[in-house]
Amino acid sequence: MRRPIGLLICFVLAAAGLPAQARLHFKVTIPEQAQSSVDSLLPRRSEPVRRTVSGREHLLVEFEAEVTQEEIQGLIDRGVQFVQYVPDGGYVVSARPGQDWGGVRLRARRFQPREKISRALAPLEAAPSQEAEFVAEFFPDVDRFDAMRLVGEEGFRLIGRGDLLPNHVLVRGPAARLERLAARDEVAYLFPASRELAEGVPLIACPGALTTAGPVGQYVAFVGEGWDGPGKGKAALGYYFQRLTQKLPAAQVSSEILRAFQEWAKYVEISFAAVPGSNYSRTVNLLFAAGSHGDMYPFDGPGRVLAHTFYPSPPNPETIAGDMHLDDDELWTVDPNQGYPAVDVFSVVLHELGHALGLGHSDVPGSVMYPYYRSATGLTPEDIRAIRELYAARTTPDDPPSGPGTPPTDPPPATPDPLAITIQSPATLPYSTTASFVTVSGTVTGGSGNVRVSWTNQQGGSGTASGGRSFTISALPLSVGVNSIILTATDDRGATVQRSFQVTRTALGDNVPPTLKILSPSTTTVFTSSSSIRISGTASDNVGVASVTWSTSGGKSGVASGTASWSAEAPLLPGSNTIIIRAYDAAGNSSWRSLSVTRR
Repeated sequence: MRRPIGLLICFVLAAAGLPAQARLHFKVTIPEQAQSSVDSLLPRRSEPVRRTVSGREHLLVEFEAEVTQEEIQGLIDRGVQFVQYVPDGGYVVSARPGQDWGGVRLRARRFQPREKISRALAPLEAAPSQEAEFVAEFFPDVDRFDAMRLVGEEGFRLIGRGDLLPNHVLVRGPAARLERLAARDEVAYLFPASRELAEGVPLIACPGALTTAGPVGQYVAFVGEGWDGPGKGKAALGYYFQRLTQKLPAAQVSSEILRAFQEWAKYVEISFAAVPGSNYSRTVNLLFAAGSHGDMYPFDGPGRVLAHTFYPSPPNPETIAGDMHLDDDELWTVDPNQGYPAVDVFSVVLHELGHALGLGHSDVPGSVMYPYYRSATGLTPEDIRAIRELYAARTTPDDPPSGPGTPPTDPPPATPDPLAITIQSPATLPYSTTASFVTVSGTVTGGSGNVRVSWTNQQGGSGTASGGRSFTISALPLSVGVNSIILTATDDRGATVQRSFQVTRTALGDNVPPTLKILSPSTTTVFTSSSSIRISGTASDNVGVASVTWSTSGGKSGVASGTASWSAEAPLLPGSNTIIIRAYDAAGNSSWRSLSVTRR
């Protein structure tokens, strides 16, 4: 169960120089007076911390003021181990009793047993003699065999399964002993087991969405404030299909993905619109890929990890924020009843999109956001309640008055039916082809008089269709990648309507992303007093590199000079900056690397 924490340490070092954020998104909170203070650094309690494994203890640390790289490195040198990021701005660390904190201004407290017990377990605690199944999550640095031994020592029975997350243990025992188990230092969180887990039904776990410091714990309700910022507001997001699986018709896959988007949008004020490329901010970029695919989290083949998603910005930098990657080695299906080992596209995308919107995992069995995937037909009340903690609830206008007492009105004057465009060719949308052009035809209904249809390809090019209400575009040119095409119909009275769709042109046989290297600077964590940084490196591809781009967490972006050997100058804001470098080939495949740069 032990996991490398180098990525987390790099994240903490990159954050040096910035004040910590004040809000931690725990599912269970306890009164401030019940927390161990921390300026005096953990005063003695009447009962010692119950730990058995390493003689160390897990603490929650929040920095009270700006912290320097030297102070962070000093803590690491004195034996403090950074174990897990706690959104937004906290860290779980492992430290020795009597740890020397070296004068760094921080709040470091022990976890209290009650904040480790899910509120969803409350019905069990009301009947303390009742036995039930639940999941014990341990901190990532706790060895799995130590975890199994520990729950046995507390009088619980293990339920063996080979498909659990590495730091999860499935347990059966009396509710009366939950708080005693939660008091063990190595335990991070306790939450109910689903019926499928308890009955041994084959399941696949979601390891959790990603921050730049890795996954977060089950005890986290959500990450960041959502795409709408603090409070409950509205958000308009883009989406882009970088690559769909070839195991199913593209039209079926894209339809299921868009259905998942619409399911979340039914309940909160978020909207999704197609964008012409992956290098856009506030965009969910979907990529089916196998093995290494351009980020730091390679897929592992069939089973185990189905997908991973990056939480919104902040805390993640643009343009990786919101991106969703799905393992193309899985047996994907659009039939939710096909069952294991087939994987339903809609169910997985629905779950991952919750992460892309900012939600952590749910504790409630049966919900879409529970950490073990299950076939879904839509959101549950628990999922709807959770997403409405981040975004404004979608409301519908009241019905117009009707029935007795409604004053009579004259019939309204006749008005023409609204314009509508029907596309007949291509017959299935979105459409994929290897050709350099596509023929589009269709009809226009409604409106008044004659109709003219024009087209625009956001990849480049525009024109007018032949015909009127029955129109044809005989050879609409396509660029390699996704072409977002907009048709506009205009009638004699000037009324207009638009219809958009996507046509993906793929280079024949090319689905290999470029190889990208950053040569300068030589490390991924940089400290500087300069207002900009010079970055250079190399990129290669089995066919050829089309472009190399850069973007910063401060909202700036551009195109690097050169491709096989490239360079760029990126501006820096004071404090922490994340810079993303992306390489694209002609088929639209891409890979990326990142730098964390702190400007003093």
